[in-house]
Amino acid sequence: NEGAARLSGVRYWQVITALYVISSMLAGITGLLYIGLIKAPSLSLAEPLVLPSVAAAVIGGTSIFGGRGGYTGTIIGALILTVLTTLLTILQMPEGARRILFGLIVLFVTAAYLRIIEDK
Repeated sequence: NEGAARLSGVRYWQVITALYVISSMLAGITGLLYIGLIKAPSLSLAEPLVLPSVAAAVIGGTSIFGGRGGYTGTIIGALILTVLTTLLTILQMPEGARRILFGLIVLFVTAAYLRIIEDK
């Protein structure tokens, strides 16, 4: 909360800047480790990971519109998606169908979230 941070004497912009710097450094380190694992750098290397990551966050209760969510819900969402992915692998569902299913899950959860907001 920016207002509460200012009232308590915290330099809000310095904290935000430090968090962005730390996040960028960790993303860079993760990218280097991932390239070392794959051994073939490419601009679209992480593209298959984006939709499942967003779906895990949304299933876990993180709002696409910002302001709500937490890491515990995201972890639960990731576990749910891991079980779902394993089940779909056992059922031999093609990758394209999995992406469509994950997209539909994100749309459904977002629509449900919007309905909850409208009811309030």
